[in-house]
Amino acid sequence: MYKILRIAFCILSVLCVAVTIFIFAYFGWFGLIPLGGAVIFGFLMVLFKNLQQAKELKDNPPPPEGDFITGPIKKDGGEE
Repeated sequence: MYKILRIAFCILSVLCVAVTIFIFAYFGWFGLIPLGGAVIFGFLMVLFKNLQQAKELKDNPPPPEGDFITGPIKKDGGEE
């Protein structure tokens, strides 16, 4: 779900930026309105990216690596 929202907000952000160029050219400072929309959609895109990465990390945690005291951890659960 987050991936679909990321893609949708990315497309909306790019469309807002494209429209901003023409609005600035023809209507002046009213171009700040779609530019603000592009910033908001870009923020939402980054937000959903971070949420997706957190969900993937929660669903598939990395294997334990050990540390400098216990040493590396074997795959069968014992220490080397």
